[in-house]
Amino acid sequence: MHLSIGKRILFTLLLLPLWAAAQINHPVMVNVQLNPPYSLYLSDYAAPDVQRMQVHILLKDLTESNYKCRLRVTIEGIGITIQNRTGFYVTPFLINGGEMVTLSGADLAPYFDPRNLVVQGLDNSFTKNGAKLPEGIYRFTVEVIDYNRNTVISNAGSAMVASFLSYPPIINLPMANAKVDAMDPQNVLFQWMPRHTASVNAAFNVVYKFRLVELVPQDRDPNDAMRSLRPIYENIVQQTSLVYGPGEPALTPGNNYAVQVQAIEADGKDMFINDGFSEVVKFTYGEKCSVPQQIVAAFAGRNELKISWVATVSQQGFTVRYREAGNQPSQWYEETSYTPQVTISGLKPGRQYEYQVKAQCMWGYGDYSAIQSFSMPNETLSEGDFVCGKNAGDQKITNTNNIEQLSIQDTIFAADFKVILTTVSGSNGRFSGTGQVMVPLLGFLDLPVTFSNIRVNTDKRMYAGVIELAQSSHAEVKQNLDNAINNLFSKLDTMLASGDPKQLFLIDAAEMMSEIDKMKGWDDLDQATKDQLGELQEKLKELQTYQAQYPDMSPQEQQSVGQKLGSDLKKLAADAKTAFEMAKQKLKDLLNIYKLALDVLVKDRAQLDSSGYHQKKVAFEQYLKAVNPVAQVKTTSSDSTVVLLQQVEELPAESLDLSTVAAIKDYLDALYQKNESTLIRILHDNKDESTDKEVIKQLKVDGKPATDVIASDAVKTDKDGTVKKVSVSILSLIAEILEKY
Repeated sequence: MHLSIGKRILFTLLLLPLWAAAQINHPVMVNVQLNPPYSLYLSDYAAPDVQRMQVHILLKDLTESNYKCRLRVTIEGIGITIQNRTGFYVTPFLINGGEMVTLSGADLAPYFDPRNLVVQGLDNSFTKNGAKLPEGIYRFTVEVIDYNRNTVISNAGSAMVASFLSYPPIINLPMANAKVDAMDPQNVLFQWMPRHTASVNAAFNVVYKFRLVELVPQDRDPNDAMRSLRPIYENIVQQTSLVYGPGEPALTPGNNYAVQVQAIEADGKDMFINDGFSEVVKFTYGEKCSVPQQIVAAFAGRNELKISWVATVSQQGFTVRYREAGNQPSQWYEETSYTPQVTISGLKPGRQYEYQVKAQCMWGYGDYSAIQSFSMPNETLSEGDFVCGKNAGDQKITNTNNIEQLSIQDTIFAADFKVILTTVSGSNGRFSGTGQVMVPLLGFLDLPVTFSNIRVNTDKRMYAGVIELAQSSHAEVKQNLDNAINNLFSKLDTMLASGDPKQLFLIDAAEMMSEIDKMKGWDDLDQATKDQLGELQEKLKELQTYQAQYPDMSPQEQQSVGQKLGSDLKKLAADAKTAFEMAKQKLKDLLNIYKLALDVLVKDRAQLDSSGYHQKKVAFEQYLKAVNPVAQVKTTSSDSTVVLLQQVEELPAESLDLSTVAAIKDYLDALYQKNESTLIRILHDNKDESTDKEVIKQLKVDGKPATDVIASDAVKTDKDGTVKKVSVSILSLIAEILEKY
């Protein structure tokens, strides 16, 4: 190929710089080393704790020493050039002939400071984002410059990096729009797959921010809900899964939720696309308990309404709410039931009532049914209806028309207490049998009762006779437990008396462990004794192993292991027996103190003027007549707070002055004291030790459970003081119950 003279000259001029550069023999050699993971943040290349960038410098002139130098760093990408400013101040570094110098970390920090850089191809966001490069491929070039003359004295050492953002995680469980089973206790597994582990970002410390929101309303866009709603649960975890258990906020069966996971670099650096946010996944937690069907209401007797419905297998309990209907309906009242029916009492004749029913399944409540209504027959109210805490002697029942028959599961009323019959005999108004009394002031606690030859009218109200608390079989259960444990200890003592290991084969370890399992299921056994019996069970397991391996043991092993096992069994049995006896004594002391405290309270209440309540009631009724003479005050209606407030609502507005408020307060105080006395009397007359224990569980003495405070030592050292404390505790519990009721 022949080139013209002009073209030769041009070609030579183009090649000359390259040839000249290749021929320059620089006194300093530079080599640049970049170590993964490659970061988009310039500050990471000068971080003191890691060496992501190392600059190796060699001065070839052996005669030079303490030669002052500085660097010039250039970073080049597609359309981007970043270079050190000319002449910015930096401390020089010294090199000696023949010695290799390596700069990294803090040595390079001034050269990556944004204030010392000239940036081309990027806007101001570069410095605002902490000197962060866009993702891409970059070449880092380093040159050594004479510190005094500001001339280049080295080759241009360079290295290439490719740094890209990682994708955020993908949520695997639950799947989008899936239904998650509602469990009891709550247990939902959330799991996601990280997508940065195959990139250089895997070397960074990454955590995950978990967010869960409830979709309100149910059809709300999950992405909008995640952006705008406060999460019901938020947590940062290092693992790629999270178990949402009973300790976390409860999820509502049938409701929709959305979940999102964000991958975060621990130091807050932007390493992920979309700031590390995964897609939002919507799911449904279980399903709502179904609404009861075929709801029917029927008149069940004077002032009573029976509501029944058809239940499903999964429905375990029910709540019925009702209210008086009208232009201004009253507040809702609730009744609970564990059977598909409920009888509501205390309703007003001639009034219309609205009611709804909802069911409770294992995973929670469902919705209420549609509102239905029922009109009560127009009858004349008589004294004794819907009374809160009234004693049998505080009211006069005028209806003495005897009811012909009563059956098991029928409900009769003694004062304001519902009595569900468990056995019944008799006819024509005279009946005997047993039942369960529902005490509203005790949170509808069931107490066993007996009755003989009581008189019941057609309103299913007892108007003569006595219903007494029954002595339950608790003493028999307690005696059976006592005998079983003592028999267990006696059996072990007899078999281990000789100390001969061969006697161990007389013990049926499996049977004894089974007996202990049954004992540990009894509520009368305290935790300390259960723990001791548990240790005895473990030793019996060792005995089973010994019996199985005995033929393969040497005579010495048979003797030594057997003797130790026998000794351990005797000691554990003795310890368990001691713990059992101490528990019985502590329980006995506790029950005695509780009964003494009730004796004190009963005596205190006996000193009160029993006629004070009736006087204040009559005074209040007379006051109502005086301030509202045109109204017919229902003096025979009831002592309930509900009826009281209804009467007050009928008063003219101008009569609601301080005198009215004082009269109401005076009457309410008297009603409260009467209810309090009624409850103390019920607790005092109770003969069922298991019921006493249930009440004691709720007592707080000096802010602590009574079972922890009242120990045998405390009873012996300050019996009167302990009784006084328990009395205060009982009154506090009663006040709490009356507040709720």
